[in-house]
Amino acid sequence: MRRLLMLLATCFAAVACTSPGTTPAGSSSIPSPAATGPEILPLIISSELPKGPTRFLFSLTDRANKLIAAPDVKVHLLFYDIDAAPDTVVFESDARFLWAIEGERGLYATDVVYPKAGRWGTRMNATWPDGSTKTVRVEYDVVEGGSTVAIGAKVPSIETPTIASVGGDVGAVSTDQQPAERFYTTSVDDALAAGKPFVLVFATPAFCETAICGPTLETVKSVATNYPELTFINVEPYQMKFENGSLQPALDASSQLQSAPWTDAFGLRTEPWVFVIAADGTVRAKFEAVLGADELRVAIDDAVAR
Repeated sequence: MRRLLMLLATCFAAVACTSPGTTPAGSSSIPSPAATGPEILPLIISSELPKGPTRFLFSLTDRANKLIAAPDVKVHLLFYDIDAAPDTVVFESDARFLWAIEGERGLYATDVVYPKAGRWGTRMNATWPDGSTKTVRVEYDVVEGGSTVAIGAKVPSIETPTIASVGGDVGAVSTDQQPAERFYTTSVDDALAAGKPFVLVFATPAFCETAICGPTLETVKSVATNYPELTFINVEPYQMKFENGSLQPALDASSQLQSAPWTDAFGLRTEPWVFVIAADGTVRAKFEAVLGADELRVAIDDAVAR
C-alpha cells in the first residue's frame, strides 16, 4: 500500500507516471526538453483500471514536467482496444477537470466502461483557449478485477471507530482539525445493519501520503450539509494510537505506516477513497483521490432513489 501511495503522491507532485502494472508505449517515458516526440505527456493517476464501469483519472504535463491541466484546457479522449484493433476507436468521451488542491493543481476524470480486460490505449486531445491543440497517446492494462470492492458488490461488514467507542473524544478518532462530528457517530457494520444508504470516506488529513485527503474530505463535508438525514462516515485509513491528546500513526518496525483493518477489508492501496453505498449494502459509486461536489451529489441521489 505504501509503495502505491508514494506513486500516487508522485503523480500529484507532477512527475509523469502511470498506474502500477501498466506499461505505456511511446509517451510513457519522460523525454528531455530537447527530445523529439509528443509535446504533452500523460499521467495516469488511477491506481486500478478494471473491466466494467470505472473512473479514469489522469493529468497532463509538458516536456519540462510542468502540469498543464487547467479548467480552461479541455481534453477529449479516444479509447482503443489494442488487442483487437489498435487503431479503431471503441468509444470516446470528454474529460472533466477537477481541482486536487483548489487553485494549485488538478486533474481530469471521465467515467468509462471497459467491455473487456487486456491491453487498451487512450488518445488525449487537449485544446487550449486560443484553439491550439496537442495530442498524446498512452497504452496500459485493464484487469479483470481491481483490489477495491467493485461497483455493484457487497461491502464488508466491519466495525470502525466511533466517538462513543473511543471514550467520547472526536480527536481520538479523527485527525481532521475541524471534524464534523456526525462523520464519527456510526460504525460501518451498524450503517449496513440499518439498511439505508450511506457515504464512507477513507481519509487522513494529518498523515495523507498524497496531500489531498483534507481537500477531498472538505468536499464531502460540504455536500453532507445538503443531506442532513444521510449517514456519513470518515475513517482514518491507517492504524492509529491516541497519544498526548492527538492521534498518531502506529508505525511498524521499519517506521512505516500500517493500513487499518477496514482499509484492508475494502482492498484499498491508495488514499483517499469515497464510497457511496446503497441500502442493500452494495457499492453504487466509488471515487479515488479527488471528486467533485456535483458528481458526489449525483451518486448520492442515485443511491437514495434506489
